[in-house]
Amino acid sequence: MSNRSSTAKQGYSPMMYVHIIITLVLMFGFGCLPPFATLTPVGMKLLGIFLGVIYGYSTCEVIWPSLFAIIAFGLSGYPESMNAGIASMMGGSTVFQVITQYFTAGAIIIYGFGKWFVRWSLSKKMFQGKPLFYTWCFMFIFMWSAIVISQISMGLLLYAIWGDIADSCGYEKKSTFRYYGFGGILISLMMGGGMIPYKSWMLGLANTWAEVTGGSINLGLMFLITGIIGTIVITAYVILGAKVFHVDFSKMEAFDVEKLGEESKHLRPRAKRIITVYLITMVLAIFAGTFVKNPFAVYLNNTLTLGGLYCLCSAVLMVIPSGEGDGKPALVFNDIKHSDAAVSWPVILMCAVTIPLATAMTKEPTGILPWLTGIFQPVFEGRSPFFILIFTIIVMMILTNVGSNIAFGGAMIPVISPFVIASGMDPVLAGAALIWIANMGLILPGASAPASIFHGRSEIPDAGLRTKVVCFIALLLLVTTIVIFGLASLFIH
Repeated sequence: MSNRSSTAKQGYSPMMYVHIIITLVLMFGFGCLPPFATLTPVGMKLLGIFLGVIYGYSTCEVIWPSLFAIIAFGLSGYPESMNAGIASMMGGSTVFQVITQYFTAGAIIIYGFGKWFVRWSLSKKMFQGKPLFYTWCFMFIFMWSAIVISQISMGLLLYAIWGDIADSCGYEKKSTFRYYGFGGILISLMMGGGMIPYKSWMLGLANTWAEVTGGSINLGLMFLITGIIGTIVITAYVILGAKVFHVDFSKMEAFDVEKLGEESKHLRPRAKRIITVYLITMVLAIFAGTFVKNPFAVYLNNTLTLGGLYCLCSAVLMVIPSGEGDGKPALVFNDIKHSDAAVSWPVILMCAVTIPLATAMTKEPTGILPWLTGIFQPVFEGRSPFFILIFTIIVMMILTNVGSNIAFGGAMIPVISPFVIASGMDPVLAGAALIWIANMGLILPGASAPASIFHGRSEIPDAGLRTKVVCFIALLLLVTTIVIFGLASLFIH
């Protein structure tokens, strides 16, 4: 009897059925409504698909809304056929790059880099008796590592490590030390992952922005600005957050790195080779995005392409020997193909769906762009470049925290870009601000995958305290971003 009751409780809640119905009605029914304003029938269908994607990602999950969106896109009349729609979404170069890049980034975690790096970086004498400095370094170091390593994979590892620190130091389950640490990990990885849009869906947003405005994102410039923001936010969070949430650091001084295990003492040869090749690839990607007129950069961008570059990275790692005398290559495909750390299908499908949709919505046959610009024209008309920049940051911060960061990031590009160009502002700066802040979906569980993981951790069950932590982080982040990008706009024209 009890087993039956337990099984019955696992069904969908009534609201889940409501969310499913709304998602599908938006995708397949919205386009049946009469067109309004400047929209065409095709534009109505694409707008409905886009709204359905945003709603489905925000209230349900990622996989099945993405699959339904692919079907709806193929039937919308914008691509010539269903085959053309599938090819447009699943056959995109960005999607291919994401897949090959996940092979390498996931392998770094699987082969033990994370635990080794934790031990190596945090078992230094300079941290003895300095728990606040220890915490700052913990968050600061992994903010930079998130540029290369998957936020999700590293986040899962660091949450486990912070939990071990809390347990070994004797912190209670309700201690603010846990919430404060988990919140710091969340924003550290989020900021690190958003500093350079050279991979994943951020690359898609950067490419879309370049197509719409004609101004490619200068990766070096964006890295400089966001690196400054990240450093300021981490420092402010560690110091002010400790006071706001009354964090007790006295027990942290007893932390013993030996708890990480013997395997963490040495970095495996296999991991060293993967990291070396991956870092070389990342440096080449940054070079290509920064020195865009250099002949070698032109070759990387236009001939090999970034998708081909990361494909080459994975292929090389699957050929060169591991260095461990096991007769296997550095990257063994069978080791990573079933690992969640190696391939994130939700991110891949998000990229596949939202990037083509966002691009399609800017095209003339839809009539969507004139309608969206008309809505914001009273707000933007006659405004200074500085106002447009600040408005973009604030609105994007709100939107990315109530829905899908990928979807809303893509939606804002065709809205903001015409006014950026008309104002005479450097489109590179505005694009960098939009893409950076689009990464910061952290307040609600559905805002991003890292936010969902954070809010779902059993170690921090108090939803109210979790919300206070992320709202505090969001405020620090918003203020710092406005100030630093605002200052940058004074020097970049």
